[in-house]
Amino acid sequence: MLTIDWKERLTLDTDDYLQHKLPKQDYDFEIIFIAYPERVNGKIPSDVITFVAGVIAQRIGKKHADFMPFYRHLWTKKGDYGKQAFATFLSKLTPKKPEIYLGLMEEVMSKADPHDINSLLDKVMLPLLRKHPEKYLSRVFAWTKGTNPELQKQALNLLIKLIKRREDLAKEVLSHIQHAWAYPLGDVQSLHVQLLKTIARLNPELYLNVWHEYGIYREPQIVELLCASVQDYLPQLEEILLPWTKSGNARVKKASNAAYKLLMKKKGA
Repeated sequence: MLTIDWKERLTLDTDDYLQHKLPKQDYDFEIIFIAYPERVNGKIPSDVITFVAGVIAQRIGKKHADFMPFYRHLWTKKGDYGKQAFATFLSKLTPKKPEIYLGLMEEVMSKADPHDINSLLDKVMLPLLRKHPEKYLSRVFAWTKGTNPELQKQALNLLIKLIKRREDLAKEVLSHIQHAWAYPLGDVQSLHVQLLKTIARLNPELYLNVWHEYGIYREPQIVELLCASVQDYLPQLEEILLPWTKSGNARVKKASNAAYKLLMKKKGA
């Protein structure tokens, strides 16, 4: 945890950087904190980076949109420190100009690896979604249907994390992902299953509604989704599963038999 003395020094060094370095497009912002003596696994602690980035965001005030090249440079050229600072900037600035900063986020995520995408969504989008889902949820929904496969996966992961923290959003999230079930899910099918499992734990009534809605279907992908989501014994599932176990479709029969076997095991436990 940063001491008051170090907060004061870092603030002074940040002000000096903003006055003498940044106007000259000197983006070596690590000069602000490199003298900090403590290290965690050989690196400056993340709370130092977050503090410095927070001071910068506060100082630049209404001129924040003028520093887009600086933000991009931090993400692309300054390694972990730069990416931590970038995430801090976006978490503070996105509410001020959502279209500008969400566009910047999408820009960097288009070339990012899964770890960096996940980290950015956790640090920037998850807090914003928890406070203002009405402003940001539609953007995440769009990512789940986009052409970037890694962002698609991490957006679904983000929705799972969100409903764990905002159970009241489970119905809206479920309604959105159900639209995707009409098309092949491919690599993200397991994430749809995980979301269903999460809803089953949080809101069993909502989960059962899905089973009743799709119980008349024998479309293999939907059957596989529902069957893979079975975790505990619910008597309502037994009567839906039983006809599926007698299906002539190999995928339907395989998935439903596995789920029925698990259901009976849980029933007898």
